[in-house]
Amino acid sequence: MSGRRARVSGKSIDERAMECRENGYLLSAKRIGSGAFSKVYLGYATPNKICQNYRLANDLRSKNHNMVAIKIISINDAPPEYSNKFLHREIYALNATYRHPGVIQLYDVFRSPLRFYLVLELALRGDLLEHINSVSHSKGSPGLSEDEARRVFKQIVNAVMHCHNSHIVHRDLKCENILLDEQGFVKLTDFGFANHSSDRRALMNTFCGSVAYTAPEILLSRKYNGEQADLWSLGVILFAMVTGKLPYQEKHPKKLQQQDLTFQTAVSSGVQDLIRKLLQWQPSCRLPLSQVNTHHWLLPPTNLLHKLRPTKSDITSRSHECPIRSGASARQHKDDEELPGMALSRGGVKGHSCHSGHVPPPSPTRRHPSLRNGPLRAPPPPSSPDGGRVEPSHPKPPHVTTCRLLLRPTQPPSVSPTRLFVSRYPRPPSQPRPFHNLPNFRKPGSAKEARSRGLAGKMDDGYAKNCLRTPSTG
Repeated sequence: MSGRRARVSGKSIDERAMECRENGYLLSAKRIGSGAFSKVYLGYATPNKICQNYRLANDLRSKNHNMVAIKIISINDAPPEYSNKFLHREIYALNATYRHPGVIQLYDVFRSPLRFYLVLELALRGDLLEHINSVSHSKGSPGLSEDEARRVFKQIVNAVMHCHNSHIVHRDLKCENILLDEQGFVKLTDFGFANHSSDRRALMNTFCGSVAYTAPEILLSRKYNGEQADLWSLGVILFAMVTGKLPYQEKHPKKLQQQDLTFQTAVSSGVQDLIRKLLQWQPSCRLPLSQVNTHHWLLPPTNLLHKLRPTKSDITSRSHECPIRSGASARQHKDDEELPGMALSRGGVKGHSCHSGHVPPPSPTRRHPSLRNGPLRAPPPPSSPDGGRVEPSHPKPPHVTTCRLLLRPTQPPSVSPTRLFVSRYPRPPSQPRPFHNLPNFRKPGSAKEARSRGLAGKMDDGYAKNCLRTPSTG
């Protein structure tokens, strides 16, 4: 029996490798994820395919590699509802949210009589759940630091806001569906439950998502707003990042209203305020994404302002500030404005305007009075009535605006075998089990090479060696 399974598995691997090769991709034997009806393998795009596909060429040029993630869906194993409904929704959502750095990119789609193939962007550092658990284990306390959580959550909010602006609701936001690339940036994935809704006030009735992250109105089988349901999931994700735990462990949704949100980990009042405004029982009371993005906890800290030094361009720029001078300084300032080209050499903008009004540029035929008697000379310093010198007043430097400081992510430590929390809860038996379309990517590590006896017999040795070799982490 086991030998028959091995022959069938080897035949299917051979068929998948040949189908990928016919479409310009080399399929590796390294499996990096799996779902209910799909499997994700590490693949490589051929140079000819990169030249023919604009999305591949545009994205892989900046990555300096040709690795992709190939998601294979078996038509026979998947139910007809998935192949006819949810798969097309996933492809539509990925195309609608294309070219955003916080959303996983869809490069190519092709199919065979038995399989669907989705060529996706590869994220090498795993999902957010693994990152939280590994950081919590390394520092000895649950949860990420608030600075790290702020950086990651800001990117998640921007990605979800882009989806909502594109009329796409995700409906399955959770830590497992948020990936991290090699630089530590967020990649939102798994759009299997995503839906397109041009009317933001429209109500939906599909039961979907993970129980630990799903909004109460969905668990109670009520009609719900997709964007407001995503807001609840964002609150659960933020709670998990700063505390290392999930906010509610109750499996009965009717009892969630009776429970108070408690923080067992010491966190700041700002993040508590943001989480409480997202985890509101009434969907209409949840904080909209536009206000979430401008919440005071997500804004840069104010104590960094005194560390920022004004640059030379900020001090010399006169486009926002025109100080009023007196005496000889005022006369000199007036002479500078009358000279054509002087404003461009000093302030960088020709035709300088003052707060008191716009000074019209002089005519080309007019000659400056100071040029009649020779070149320009610096005016004498002003003197006081008693004969003493008066120091000229210098304008104050312009206000330095707050800049966005992006911290370079560090390499996470090894993932702990004991996780601090696991969010895969069973679903109510009366409801259908949702489809986990796009599983989480795993960072390619040093694994044993797959057996290539069945494949090497039908292909040349060079192709079998390239397809079945486990890639190095570098």
